[in-house]
Amino acid sequence: MMTRYAFSDDVTRTVNEDDMTVTFSGKSTAGSPFSITVQLSDANEWINGGLIQNCFPYLNADERELLMTGVDGETWDMWYGGNN
Repeated sequence: MMTRYAFSDDVTRTVNEDDMTVTFSGKSTAGSPFSITVQLSDANEWINGGLIQNCFPYLNADERELLMTGVDGETWDMWYGGNN
């Protein structure tokens, strides 16, 4: 099984116990900086095998892809064409 990019050594994970969130930050595989904050309970559900679209319905597709693979939206559009 492929390691999710969000749990690689290239991403910093910061838990905020005050509001029970976790922030994933770092650079995409293309070098673009990112910071994505999610609810800690949702992250735990994802870690335990939940589908990313069900665990983080409030994230857009680009944010979810970045957490899974490290590929940012701009790179995805360059590779596969955008919705323009």
